[in-house]
Amino acid sequence: MSEAIIAEGGALRGNADWKPYALKVLAGFLAFFLFAEFAFYAVIIPATTKINLSVKGTPDIGIDELCALTGLSGNEKWISFNTGAVAAQLASNPLFEAVSVEKKFPDRVVITLTERVPVAVSFGTIDGRTVPVAIDKNGVVFRVGSIPAGTNLPLVTGLTFENPVAGMRLNPRLNSVLKDLSDLEARNPVLLSSVSEIKIAQKTYGGYDLVVYPVHTRVRVRTDKALNEASLQYMMLVLDVVKDLSLNIDEIDIRAGTVSYHVKGDKL
Repeated sequence: MSEAIIAEGGALRGNADWKPYALKVLAGFLAFFLFAEFAFYAVIIPATTKINLSVKGTPDIGIDELCALTGLSGNEKWISFNTGAVAAQLASNPLFEAVSVEKKFPDRVVITLTERVPVAVSFGTIDGRTVPVAIDKNGVVFRVGSIPAGTNLPLVTGLTFENPVAGMRLNPRLNSVLKDLSDLEARNPVLLSSVSEIKIAQKTYGGYDLVVYPVHTRVRVRTDKALNEASLQYMMLVLDVVKDLSLNIDEIDIRAGTVSYHVKGDKL
């Protein structure tokens, strides 16, 4: 009787001995599976999968245009994709003010572009031909020979562009005027649209004045380098006052906080 009990007890112990072993085998399979999955996503996909390319920040440039600009084929592998080289190539293009290239695990590449926004148009000459040039708020000429369609930009004259090329920069002294134009476009585009031309009038002993040509009158306004919203509103107010004067006024001068005028035929 006792032997049977012992034998039965031994069988029970034998059945219990395999459970730790089975758990170890199961844990080993699970660890192997997790390692294989990690290796698949961390190594195999980045090393063998083509980049999943996307462009942000500009509605005008798609994947095809981007590949044409950078020489990418779209078949590059994520793990070997050189973000620095692509970013440097795009940043050298005058069309873009800022560029960001990011690799996102496991296969995405996100390129964010900030295009330059024109604030003024001027004219240059190439081989005797007159061509338009688009200028941004930082004084960068980023388009030569064409301007964006549908834009209503003031014309800046008094500048000399011989054989202009995209990427050239204006004299830094003009940056304040261009930034004023950018602020006006953002804050009060209707007011800015009342100006057709802004002439940079060089002074004899350095520096410059601005000669503003309004749209709806032949009377021009000479001012200093400030062309912000307040100064432009003041110009329009002065023009509204003098339009009823029975004088053949050619130019109004509002420099130095005073208002004077010149009649046609007078020497300035």
